Amino acid sequence: MQFFPSSKETLAVIGAGPKGIAVAIKSLVLREFGIDCPQVILIEKNEVASHWSGNFGYTDGRMKLGTSPEKDLVYPLVTDVGDPAINQKIRSRLMEFTWAYFLMESGDYSDWVDRGRPAPCHSEWANYLRWAFSRIAAQTDLIIGEVKGISLSGDIGIDGKPSWMLDIKSKDNSRSLQVSRLLMTGPGEVRTDFEIQVGETRAGDIYDLDSFWRQFGSNQFQLKKRIAIVGAGENSASLLLALAGKLENSSSEITLISPTGFISTRAENFYENRFYSQPDKAGWDRLAISDRQNFIQRTDLGVFSVQAMQLLNEQRTHQILAGKVTKLKNNSEKGIDLEIEYNGVSNILTADQVILATGFDSAHGFRKLLSERTRKILESRLGASLDSHQLSPLVQKDLSIQNSDSEAKIPKLHLPMLAGLSQGPGFANLSSLGLLSDRILL
Repeated sequence: MQFFPSSKETLAVIGAGPKGIAVAIKSLVLREFGIDCPQVILIEKNEVASHWSGNFGYTDGRMKLGTSPEKDLVYPLVTDVGDPAINQKIRSRLMEFTWAYFLMESGDYSDWVDRGRPAPCHSEWANYLRWAFSRIAAQTDLIIGEVKGISLSGDIGIDGKPSWMLDIKSKDNSRSLQVSRLLMTGPGEVRTDFEIQVGETRAGDIYDLDSFWRQFGSNQFQLKKRIAIVGAGENSASLLLALAGKLENSSSEITLISPTGFISTRAENFYENRFYSQPDKAGWDRLAISDRQNFIQRTDLGVFSVQAMQLLNEQRTHQILAGKVTKLKNNSEKGIDLEIEYNGVSNILTADQVILATGFDSAHGFRKLLSERTRKILESRLGASLDSHQLSPLVQKDLSIQNSDSEAKIPKLHLPMLAGLSQGPGFANLSSLGLLSDRILL
């Protein structure tokens, strides 16, 4: 079945999580005040806020939110349409979608403040996201289905301009959706940078983030004696916290393999936080690329949240091993050998279970959905291969990728997960959802 929206500019958002909901809210509010912006269509495989509920995604719902909940769907409330009077009205309307407003409606605001503004767990954050969406649901298109393919429509697009064609598989049918612009959300595909040679006998003892959380959430995950977690970022922290309860009456031991040999937490201070919230005001574009890379590495990659570190400080069930895994291979009846290299020296760690928490490839999930023809066209027009490293420098002010040197443009493709280096570190996470929606829509 073919479904073509009206000729008005449309923005399809793959994923109905924080980024998608934030953009949908901003679109609705701006149009309420007569500001021209795209109509948003959310496309979600499972349910609104599914990755945060504990039913899907990379959490059991009990983990604590790593960022302050006050950095909510409309934060930092700096929307500017060029008219001070309208700006104030827009910002007042957006206040109705804040975390504080959500707590006031439920009668929990005073208690939350008196308890010291504790970080909510992921399932509570999911409740907030769903509450916010419920306030715009009647005016927002939501398609429950999975995007199975993405292609360029060529010169037969909307209003004679090239557009995106999405193939969507729903429970009861399939459809093609043609839209002016496309926004990809979500972390992307789980990344593995090393060789795995274990065969079928040991394959069931190796988990990526997706398979671990599926088994853990359904109470099917069974601890073995020696557990290795590969990676030292926030995903590893979530794994350690999730396993803590199972380890209380167990002889199991966890080895966390960190490239640096230690884990650290992000220092929360004004001078760092403002790069996340308002990168333009803080002068992100004035920093050298090397300093931007160092800042992101030190504050966002391979670091634990303050809340996670406080909890892990009290645990004695894990140790840290320095190095980078280069290969996994079967070791007969002894387990799985992890070849680990550090400072030019290779060592072997043998484990009974391995959980891969090495992070995500933000570009891979998008790339695998593209038709071969579309992939070749994009690479030609962008002058780059479609990998995270080459696409990141091409992210523009509106968080879309474009090669400014090329006359052959592509329809707007917004990739905020790749915007950290060029536009500011907060766009890849939850630190500036309101600013993210401003950048995309205005």
